[in-house]
Amino acid sequence: MLKSLLLFMFMLSLTASAQNDEHWYTPKQSDLAYIHLPQGLAVVALTDSIAPHHVERFKQLAKSQFYDDQSFYRVIDGFVAQGGSNGNHEPSESTSPLKAEFTAPTVEGFYEVERPDMFAPVSGFINGFPAATTMQRNSYWLLHCPGMLAMARDNKKDTAATEFYVVIGQAPRHLDRNMSVFGRVVAGLDVLQKLPRSGHMHSTAAAEANEDNKIISIRMGDTLPSGAQRHFRIQLPSHPDYLKKLDMAKNLDNPFYVDRELAPRAIDVCYYQTQIEEL
Repeated sequence: MLKSLLLFMFMLSLTASAQNDEHWYTPKQSDLAYIHLPQGLAVVALTDSIAPHHVERFKQLAKSQFYDDQSFYRVIDGFVAQGGSNGNHEPSESTSPLKAEFTAPTVEGFYEVERPDMFAPVSGFINGFPAATTMQRNSYWLLHCPGMLAMARDNKKDTAATEFYVVIGQAPRHLDRNMSVFGRVVAGLDVLQKLPRSGHMHSTAAAEANEDNKIISIRMGDTLPSGAQRHFRIQLPSHPDYLKKLDMAKNLDNPFYVDRELAPRAIDVCYYQTQIEEL
């Protein structure tokens, strides 16, 4: 009798775990970029859902140790932290300009959250990465929410090559559909936010590399020993807890709120991003 009960409880736990896994996305180590800075470690999960060639380039540069001893030379308060060589490298095939990947015609795993979004017809998530699409679902893109990673470029669209940035402040959604976005910080956004500031929104002067803004190294998780690897999962917007949070946000369904006259209200997916857990 006891054995049967234990077996039943074990099977029940497996079922609950399987159901739980349906609401989480677990990045592979080959998609985790470990950015080592004097202030600590930041980890970014990459996604090839929209910009696969930019992901491939970033991984290639990280594995070739291109970013070692480079710097975050443009860190704007409330905006982005931009890093790389700042063009001070020998041109090669592995640093040549890439074709822009601002949008993709089709994707798998898009989950709608808001219609209309303040800056897009429809917003939601692609496997836990904030994204948007058109009403016709014929174009998809990732959003410039806090913690998102993208490639920097010059004025012409097909000029991204080696430089990258992370959104460390408010969501600069005016950049959506104009930059190739391909990652989300899963740990250490506070570390990136500790980088020394170097200029203002419209400044073009770059800060000189020093011990405070130095990129010690960037490594992909699959190149690290198992003891140095960290494991994460990103909540999907189908998770019951996230759906409950959305409902509360839209309908102000909480004793704290006094004035609910304008509910239901629009929400901003950048403010209501899905959770990240370290395993």
